[in-house]
Amino acid sequence: MSTRMARAAAGSRRYDLDWLRVLAFTGVFFYHSARFFNSNDWHIKNAETSALVDAITGIFELWGMPLIFAISGASIFFALRPGGAMRFLRERALRLLAPLAFGILVLAPPQIYLERLTHGDFQGTFWQFLPRFFDGDFAWTGVHLWYLEYLFLFTLVLLPLFVWLKRPAGQRAIESLSRFSARPGAIFLWVLPLALVTALADPFSLLRPAPSEAIVRLILYPFPLIYGFLIFSDNAIQQAIIRQRRATLALALVSSPAPLLARLGVEEWGWQLGLPGFVLLMTLAMLLVWSYILAILGYGLRYLNANPPQLTYANEAVLPFYILHQPVILLIGYFVIPLALPIALKYAIIAPLAFGATLGLYEVGIRRWNLARRVFGLKAREHERRLSAMPDIQPLS
Repeated sequence: MSTRMARAAAGSRRYDLDWLRVLAFTGVFFYHSARFFNSNDWHIKNAETSALVDAITGIFELWGMPLIFAISGASIFFALRPGGAMRFLRERALRLLAPLAFGILVLAPPQIYLERLTHGDFQGTFWQFLPRFFDGDFAWTGVHLWYLEYLFLFTLVLLPLFVWLKRPAGQRAIESLSRFSARPGAIFLWVLPLALVTALADPFSLLRPAPSEAIVRLILYPFPLIYGFLIFSDNAIQQAIIRQRRATLALALVSSPAPLLARLGVEEWGWQLGLPGFVLLMTLAMLLVWSYILAILGYGLRYLNANPPQLTYANEAVLPFYILHQPVILLIGYFVIPLALPIALKYAIIAPLAFGATLGLYEVGIRRWNLARRVFGLKAREHERRLSAMPDIQPLS
């Protein structure tokens, strides 16, 4: 193993990566708490929407899930040991598929019920709706838990690549990529493969009808997963991202209005996009996404190195919190949204209540109980105590 990769894979824990994971999933929570109030359809909608909420959620939609997949790719790098591919895959299956199954069978039905109820597609009790869920409204992705399903699928398909990248030939390829990426601005060129597949998929339906959301996810999200693996496999790549963090942040902020302007241009102002203009627009859109990811990673790698006691607790709670948060948000929102209150006040009620309730469910119903821990993708407490004297390894995300 090269010196740089040896340092990257050393036993010392990456607190910056823990922080990034916690903050990214916290962002998902506040994003979902705001979905009642933007103009896109959702399970439950407020009668009044907000252009400000549209702008905020629209920006998060650009980079939120790509960032989470990049963090997941980094976790794969730290968890995958030479010669341990099958053990890694078994651990990944337990960590991802058990909570996914629980989400599909237990957490998805009430969410779909509330959606059908508030959209006028069903009238009756939850128990009257339940047979319908299993006979036509079945949510095979677990509603918001599609991330777990896709992450497992991507891991399964890409595992041979990740194993190869851990071997000498793969390490040499990463070292070549590292030397290239250390040049000023070269890290931005990583966006080109992503821009190419985005142009082929046309997820914004600019030249032809867009494929389904499931197909778009299958096409686009493997790239940030691979990029996260590559970034955290080499310290020189990380240092290049840190050095250019100010430039990437400035580019991201300055370019943020571009998607709105492009949509207005095509839909309202009659812009005609030929193939070259379309490819350029897709490249610029992915450059915006990539700039946000680079900026967040750059500042996170540079400054998020502290290890307060709360970080260990929060990092362990991330997966159960993510699994539980949306059903809790929807249940609270179901009672709050009909109230004659302004949007800001409704949000101020829903978000804190849902955050506290979700954290309470984790603390009381999951954290202390080994069976519940297994269902929600955590290791048993006794197992953790036996390993407490061993060097830390990066947990799966």
